[in-house]
Amino acid sequence: MPSIALYYPWMHFQDDNWLKLALLTWDRIVRMRPEMVEDRDRELVRQLRAESDFIVEAAPSPTVLTTVAETFSEILDADPHRIVERYGLRHSFREELHPSPHDLRQSTDWLGYEPPVPQGTWDMVRSSYMLRLHTGASDSKLGTGLSEKLVSMGLAEPSGGSWVGMHPKLGSIYLAALTDVMARSEMLSPTTDDLRMHKAVGALSQLTKLLFDDHARVPAIEHTESAYMHVALRTVIEPDNLAEVPVAKLIRFREAHRDELAAFHEHVAGLTADLQAIAEVENLEVASAHLKSLYESQTRPQLNELRKALRAQGIESSAGTLVQKVNLNAAAGTLLGSVAAAGGQLAVAGAAVAVTLVPYIAGRVEARRQQVGDSPVAYLLAADRELSGRTLLGALQRRTGR
Repeated sequence: MPSIALYYPWMHFQDDNWLKLALLTWDRIVRMRPEMVEDRDRELVRQLRAESDFIVEAAPSPTVLTTVAETFSEILDADPHRIVERYGLRHSFREELHPSPHDLRQSTDWLGYEPPVPQGTWDMVRSSYMLRLHTGASDSKLGTGLSEKLVSMGLAEPSGGSWVGMHPKLGSIYLAALTDVMARSEMLSPTTDDLRMHKAVGALSQLTKLLFDDHARVPAIEHTESAYMHVALRTVIEPDNLAEVPVAKLIRFREAHRDELAAFHEHVAGLTADLQAIAEVENLEVASAHLKSLYESQTRPQLNELRKALRAQGIESSAGTLVQKVNLNAAAGTLLGSVAAAGGQLAVAGAAVAVTLVPYIAGRVEARRQQVGDSPVAYLLAADRELSGRTLLGALQRRTGR
């Protein structure tokens, strides 16, 4: 799976906890946000932009825009009456007497919801909420030619500056197709924090069905590999705990464990056949249950084995600090013998201990490093120990006898 994600469909991230998981899942995440758009990022996003290279701003290339525009134009030209009847601004809201943004959010007859500010606009004349797309500039999401065609057909209208407004469903389908083409062109993995949106993978090839078939088949999960990683991370880092972890700590964590994340990516890639089967599931609850079952059968046992192996070596982690439990029986031949040979002289005995015990501990630490380095799930162990908050709590409980 590509290690860089492409966020869609909006210009601003909608869920901070989702973004924290994304930070622990991907090397980078690309989003399409025009430079001239007002910065409405929340503090978490601004901190990530300032202190890391995780978020990358990029615009669709002219080739990507042209590819999507050509396919859209073919459909528009093939049956203009049908698409205008369904999405034309003079017709598409006629049965919605008094719709509101809340109604659109709760609607179940299309995948999508009220576009967030500033990507949406309320049309007082039609009493409807429309999706706005940036067009005409170098960092636009909609090419000038297709934009003009949509306006001339009554499928879009100017919405101030370099923006056009259109029916939210038509706009969401367009953004899914745009994401599909850009992801394939730039070797990116589409990902979204809006599960109600049209899925991007394969959207261009299914464009006609998405536009005209209200019951078009849409998989419940967009990208099963990243969803699986989220399931694994949520298992070791409970959502409530993750919300409390400072973003600066998450940034340090991902920098310190890049190699282990790469190894975990390879582990997930090895589950491709199972994940492809889950990708066919259309019910979100069922798909989520399959992902959890796969984790319990394929990944958790390896994590438990790694923990067991480390405990057998007498090595634990408390509050992110390595603790070495020295096995005196194993060290007796050197440690205790050195003290005895010193004839009870503490200074000499101390030097002897340093000479014999330090190499012993170093060897054990090296064994731990090798054990962890060989495990494809070491990344999850690190997340559990450094981000979950459970290790310190457990240590305190053991010390107090609770």
